[in-house]
Amino acid sequence: MLELYIGKVVEVSNTLISVAINKELETPYIVINSNPVRIAGVGSFLKIERSVYEIVSEKTVLESDKKEVLNKITSNRVVLCKVIGFFESNEFKQGSGGETPNIFDNAYTVSDEELLKIYSGTSHSGSISVGKYLYRKDLNFYIDINKFFASHSLIVGNTGSGKSNTLNTIFTELFDNINTNGSYFLFIDTNGEYSKAFTDDKLNKVLDTRNAEKNSIHIPLNLLESEDWRLLLEATEKTQYPVIKSVWNSVIKNIFTKEENANIAEYLLDELKKAIIGILNSNSNTTNKLGAITSIKEDFSFMEDEYYGRIEDVFDIFDRYTVNGNKFIISGSTDYYTDYTQYIVDEVERYTTTEIKDSFTVEDMGFLLNITHLHRTYKFNINENNTSPLIGRFNSNKKDFKTIFLPYKVGEKKNVMECLFEDSHILVCDVSRAKKDIRRIMVTFLCAKLYYYSVNFKNNKFSMHLIIDEAHNYLSAQNLDKEDAIAKTCIDTFESIIKEGRKFGVFLTMATQRPSDITPTLLSQSHNYVIHKLVNPRDIEIMKNTVPFIDEMSITMLSILSPGQAIFSGTAFNRPNIVQIKFDDSKTKVESDTIKLMNKWRRKRNFDEDSLKIAKHDVQQERELADIIGIPTTIASEKLECTECGEKYICIRDNYAPYGMCLNCGVQHKLLQCTYCNEQIILDEDAIVDEPIYCEYCYNKLFRE
Repeated sequence: MLELYIGKVVEVSNTLISVAINKELETPYIVINSNPVRIAGVGSFLKIERSVYEIVSEKTVLESDKKEVLNKITSNRVVLCKVIGFFESNEFKQGSGGETPNIFDNAYTVSDEELLKIYSGTSHSGSISVGKYLYRKDLNFYIDINKFFASHSLIVGNTGSGKSNTLNTIFTELFDNINTNGSYFLFIDTNGEYSKAFTDDKLNKVLDTRNAEKNSIHIPLNLLESEDWRLLLEATEKTQYPVIKSVWNSVIKNIFTKEENANIAEYLLDELKKAIIGILNSNSNTTNKLGAITSIKEDFSFMEDEYYGRIEDVFDIFDRYTVNGNKFIISGSTDYYTDYTQYIVDEVERYTTTEIKDSFTVEDMGFLLNITHLHRTYKFNINENNTSPLIGRFNSNKKDFKTIFLPYKVGEKKNVMECLFEDSHILVCDVSRAKKDIRRIMVTFLCAKLYYYSVNFKNNKFSMHLIIDEAHNYLSAQNLDKEDAIAKTCIDTFESIIKEGRKFGVFLTMATQRPSDITPTLLSQSHNYVIHKLVNPRDIEIMKNTVPFIDEMSITMLSILSPGQAIFSGTAFNRPNIVQIKFDDSKTKVESDTIKLMNKWRRKRNFDEDSLKIAKHDVQQERELADIIGIPTTIASEKLECTECGEKYICIRDNYAPYGMCLNCGVQHKLLQCTYCNEQIILDEDAIVDEPIYCEYCYNKLFRE
């Protein structure tokens, strides 16, 4: 659109002016090339000399209000405008420019080229189109690639406002129009929405702690650090972390830094012997020493690695001795005065094996933690209760750890990029099937590893883009008040990335429905903001105080934006832009439709084959909903496996289906709660319950105690 005369200045006051609109323009719209174009309406712009003004209000001039000056220019409308910038050397700059218009100066529309410079400062070259200007739907809205993607961004909005579509549109347009092979993109998919989004030229991986066979995120053990294990096990800094650090430093020294000479079997045996001898030489009484060693022996029966079964005969040494008073004596001997502790130590030291072990596993890590815990407990006379929770947490999560962390084979050298991205440069990581804490830990772990990889290899000149959907699940400041150790590590990690990442080519994009939950540092350090509808006053106030250059009109619009509409503001844009985001069915493949509750609230008591199918589907949908909302599932247990089909669909809500019925195959189970931890347990049908019932974990724990 070319410049069009639209009126004259009739009043000047500071940065505000009044412009009487040409009577020929009775409405704020004219038709150009068969398209209605908004002119001289609220939110549009006009130009006086080289200064640009935004129209903030308008009024109709009544006959009784007409003055001679208005009659001279035959106007029925007056608009109030504020200065937003000026043109200099064909470039738009913010501010007043030091000029004030005069009464009766002519006002003109701005051209399309000028409008683009006002809005975003970008030309079509080096940019992508993601929608239309809300007030000029004949014009495409463009994002400057360098300014937007080489910076940190925040996408916010209430549920249903269009965040997922916006995220998909931005990156789909990027991948469709630009060769991004020189960069890496990691999408953290919290709700399992993006497996079909963005581009077909990507890698999908799933973090699944419910079904090990479906988990496709695998990290070699040697890529972990002691800090990673501290996070995984929520270890306390002063009492539990030293155990982890001691084990990990020993593992690194004896296995991970060696090429072909590392003998894993011999190393583990040496550590076992060291622990046994340390317990024997401690100041504890002999009965306690034997109890600690017996506890280690009992743990061997739960080890799946056959290696431990083959070295178990080291404990046979103790079968030849018994405890008398505070001494070890030979079993059956009448010599009650000689303490044979040193004889046992010598035998343990002489014990050898020819066993070969070609890999270091999660189970080996747990074994080392346990024996180190016991060794330190007795050697330094530490209260066992200080460190035993560490071992308990490991045992509780061991199954999940074995699913994720691959055994390390001697001489194997892989970095985190090779493990995650393989031959791709775009990775969607679906974490919706992972336990909440494992999910938070793994998201932090993956992003931290990629960040530090980029820092160490900054001369490779690639960029790393970390896109975190539903960021409040990981970066909520509220969790810090709950003394949540995982939350602290998550937040510390991402605050480091957003503060320092830019100079290493690492850029963070966060999407959240609750901006008020995100820490102030992460909010303030973001460079660009995409804001969908917000209704919570606190969220709106946060955005008002955080987003640079956002004006009162944009703030007012936040609560009335329709789905798919968003305000773009930040360093990539000259001013706030209200945009209608593209929605293309052929490209928008985000699976985020609102759940139809009536379909989830079915009630069936006669569970035939069809009813089982419906029930199983309901459980799956409920689990997806539970992951989104963050509440426990109620229909079926996520821990109990059916003894018939092996699936985890056993009903625990008796007003939905028979209590204990497998909703996958229909088999009825007998369920009771563990007396100690209240978790459900599957019992044999003929089991007689006349005493306390314990799950396997609690039984073993209590038996050892």
